[in-house]
Amino acid sequence: MGDRAVARPLSQSLDLVASEVAELARLGDRIQGVISRMAATLGAPDADTLEEAQAADLLSQRLAGLAAFVQALALAAPQDATADIRAAVNALTLAEQARRLSGPFHALPAEPEDELTTFWD
Repeated sequence: MGDRAVARPLSQSLDLVASEVAELARLGDRIQGVISRMAATLGAPDADTLEEAQAADLLSQRLAGLAAFVQALALAAPQDATADIRAAVNALTLAEQARRLSGPFHALPAEPEDELTTFWD
């Protein structure tokens, strides 16, 4: 991308972040479903395991709250406020996430889609 500034409306950048965090909250909900199904096949977990499993629910709730907070900031941001998002996007380690958060202008160079890494890879 070079040294060229990538200015975006601040409200747009915050809206993209809110959407990304909301998607992570939905992913957390899916993980909770997997944990529930695994627990059902393994039998009743001990208290420590149950407490740790409940952390997935807390994670989803906190991410949903964070998404709502950032969305409210996006709505409150002055319409003429912009930000150079280059450094923020360059700090991301997942190319697909960087693409999503760079917004519709796609000022970032195209990169191949991220590959899913599993526990057994």
